[in-house]
Amino acid sequence: MHGRLSTKLVNPTVLQNILRNVPLRLPEGYELIAGTNTENIYLYYDMTAVSIVANTQCINLLLHITLKSANCHFTLFKVITLPTLVGIC
Repeated sequence: MHGRLSTKLVNPTVLQNILRNVPLRLPEGYELIAGTNTENIYLYYDMTAVSIVANTQCINLLLHITLKSANCHFTLFKVITLPTLVGIC
């Protein structure tokens, strides 16, 4: 089952406590997109996708939270001087 995160499912205080533990487990260079300040918690309710996986013994709530990376670079334009050999991957 997939859906959006609701304050009825996870209240803001519990969500903030969960999010405070996330950076401790992230690889170097990754961080939460909106931090863990109380005033930014509402952003996670809009951005987080929720999946529920259940079996006969337990129910797991999976939160898909967007991260940002300081090492990520984007190339908007790349100038190529012709003639140039273009390799095929």
